Amino acid sequence: MPPDVPDVPYFADAHVRRHERRNALHTLQGLMELARHAGERPAPGTLPTGLPLAEISEIVKRVGNSLIRAQLVGKLLAASERGVRLQLSSASFLPGDIDGAGDVVTVVGNLVDNALDAVADTSRCTPAVEVALHHDQGVVELSVSDNGTGVDPGLRQWIFERGASTKPSSSPAWPRGLGLPLVRAITEERGGTVTVGDREGGGAVFTVRMAAVRTQLWMSVDKQESG
Repeated sequence: MPPDVPDVPYFADAHVRRHERRNALHTLQGLMELARHAGERPAPGTLPTGLPLAEISEIVKRVGNSLIRAQLVGKLLAASERGVRLQLSSASFLPGDIDGAGDVVTVVGNLVDNALDAVADTSRCTPAVEVALHHDQGVVELSVSDNGTGVDPGLRQWIFERGASTKPSSSPAWPRGLGLPLVRAITEERGGTVTVGDREGGGAVFTVRMAAVRTQLWMSVDKQESG
């Protein structure tokens, strides 16, 4: 597991820990890719993995926290391997001093994995996923959109229930329906919300708003201000 593991009850569950190994692996891969980016800078403009240097540089410029940055680069690698165009919104900016960056890593990682699955079975010529990250007045807002088939309005609450999945599990030891419930658990722990809606042009967009500090700290600040 990466450092700063989210402190929510779900992480006491062995299935969830197994599920999150993929996020940990992608984060480690991202760290190694960032090291190559810092040290090699090949002339053709791509790293040995084939990732454009400009895309890595954009993430480095717009995401200040090293753990979140590594996660995004790791997901960029994973998307490239699946033939999906993953990009960070040009309006994104997230500073480095985010309390509990592991929460953001887990939320982003699971939403991106969900989006990659959503575009995998579509007939679109260019399957695409976009991540947007913002920080304003103590609130982190992030969104992950994809140009897949979207989410039926009747399922938009159900998909956040544990075990809910539109895809069959390939193995009883690797159950589905964990990622989105984990996103909701972390978001609510930080006093926030997660919603899903329609992406303009087709597809889905998941939006998360949560405190930039953990819930307990956020509540104590609110009490001081109201007093």
